[in-house]
Amino acid sequence: MSLKCYNSAVTRKRIELLFVLTALVFSCATGENRIREAPESIKIMSFNIQIFGASKMAKPEVVDILVDLVSRADIIAVQEVRSQSINPVEQFMALLPASYDYVIGPRQGRSGSKEQYWVIYNAEKFSVRETDSWYDEEDIFERSPYAVYFTTHGTFDFILINNHIQPRAAEKEIRALPKVVTYYMDLWNDPDVMIVGDFNADGRYFDKTLLDSIFPEPEYHIIFTDEDTTVATSHNTYDRFIITSSAREYFTGDFGVISFDEIYDFGENTILPRNVSDHYPIWADFFVEQAGAAR
Repeated sequence: MSLKCYNSAVTRKRIELLFVLTALVFSCATGENRIREAPESIKIMSFNIQIFGASKMAKPEVVDILVDLVSRADIIAVQEVRSQSINPVEQFMALLPASYDYVIGPRQGRSGSKEQYWVIYNAEKFSVRETDSWYDEEDIFERSPYAVYFTTHGTFDFILINNHIQPRAAEKEIRALPKVVTYYMDLWNDPDVMIVGDFNADGRYFDKTLLDSIFPEPEYHIIFTDEDTTVATSHNTYDRFIITSSAREYFTGDFGVISFDEIYDFGENTILPRNVSDHYPIWADFFVEQAGAAR
């Protein structure tokens, strides 16, 4: 090969290598941009912890599991706080990351066994604008729904309504929930609402096929429809997550049930899954900016 041909071949190889390197750098750069620009999402959980109080806090293995579960979410709507003292709540909060704060509703119930709604949230991601316990002038609810108005640093400000429906009056109470939703939408002038909690909306308590008529599309979207949300051997979707059409614009489409009896090795513990709770926590993810949501 002549020197001229050799130099020409080397030049072509250098140009080809430069082209490959340029393409590689561009690909990496755009990949980094995609990672950096990925829309931020938040995880919201609902969890009936079952008779939360001093007895549950006295079981270290139970507490360790509860702390791990709760720490997975950014907002946690808790049902069934039974303690008459605030001490178990404060003790539990001290075990969570320092950024977590909470609000708690009044003790409610017609019998001597009263409960509170407890909403834990990551204060680095949310601010609480308002809280309110539904004024139930018709005495429909055993435990009136508890509403919390959250703001984020994005465009997704929303109202979370926490519920624990009385099993024996499930249909009556569930049918009243749209009225509660409308009230808070008007009160706080925000259409983005999510109704979460232990609805007891299945099994012998409630005909779950009625939900579609009580919360019809497109005004509402029922996220959980046939998932098993209880530790019992029976398959029931007692726990629910229902959102308004406006809030649906921020829904990522990701949701699930954390079956903790399949996650933790209870064979090595001195406790059973039902010592943690008779319900599994449920969760759903939302974008904080509408632009990130799937249309």
